[in-house]
Amino acid sequence: MVNEVIYVNKKSEIPLFGVDFIGIIDRGTNIIEIKPITLCNLQCRYCFVSAGDYETNFIVDPNYIVEKLEEVIEIKGKYDIEVHLAPYGEIMLYSELIELIKMLWEIEGINIISMQTNGLLLTRERIKKLEEVNLTRINLSLNTLSEEFANYLCNTKDYNMKELLESIHFILDSNIDLLIAPVWFPGKNDKDIEDIIEFIMDLRDKGYSEKKIQIGIQKYLIYKTGRKLGRIRTKTWGYFYKRLSGLEKKYNIKLKLGPNDFGIHKRKSVDTLSLKKNDLIKLEIISKGRWKRECIGKINEKLGIKLLLKKPLISDDLIRKHIKAKVIKANYKDNILTAIYPF
Repeated sequence: MVNEVIYVNKKSEIPLFGVDFIGIIDRGTNIIEIKPITLCNLQCRYCFVSAGDYETNFIVDPNYIVEKLEEVIEIKGKYDIEVHLAPYGEIMLYSELIELIKMLWEIEGINIISMQTNGLLLTRERIKKLEEVNLTRINLSLNTLSEEFANYLCNTKDYNMKELLESIHFILDSNIDLLIAPVWFPGKNDKDIEDIIEFIMDLRDKGYSEKKIQIGIQKYLIYKTGRKLGRIRTKTWGYFYKRLSGLEKKYNIKLKLGPNDFGIHKRKSVDTLSLKKNDLIKLEIISKGRWKRECIGKINEKLGIKLLLKKPLISDDLIRKHIKAKVIKANYKDNILTAIYPF
């Protein structure tokens, strides 16, 4: 099955603000998330955005990203900005990654560029290229050191743990910092989390600093549109942090990370027209989305919105149609908007 790929550039008229799965995400801090691609090399059983099997995928022009990012930084202030490349997919599939990073460094105010990856597409050569363009940090998704269990979690037969561990050592011997970010699945990978902690402590014992090799354990979250790992009950945040505290005492290592650990602080946000849940909004359907019941709406030249269709399914007849939709997601924490049509 060959899925359609939509190339998002300025001519596409698809706004880069407002939609969760592409473009620029602003959460009111000095960290700006960039989502330039939706393609993924895996279909992980736990993926909260169901990446890897979209009916339609998106690739964003780096020039378009940079143009709109400069507008955001103008609002936030041209200092102490981190750009985090964190697609609903795999960043190493973005063919213009190196060029994008080069262009980002030319923007005044950016002092950190980091990226999220599952690591399977990293090689010595690719890590070298990322080092040459001064990538600051790689956030690596790693939930177990067992190849067999990793194959299960990632729903694949091609997870090569040996090569991934080699890539980790290549990163550590480069100028790029590394943060290993396992997701804790209660009752599933409890021992694996401890194995990863011991792995990191061993690396630190060999001389790598805490800045060079960090660990950020993530809580398993379930979303309606995401995949769900079977037979797991999510735990409360209180329970999660209690478990982290226990592991901190056991291993004498810091595991509870907060904004201060990453230099995160509040900044001005991109305007979302003060939209609130249940508001009615006029928009133009500008593109199909990832699935048949999803499309992208354009509120104005800058602001888009994810539109969920009750009926009919997306078709060419709906593209360029002007409609009134009902906002079902809008909050003060980010610039992500979702509406439903008809309501």
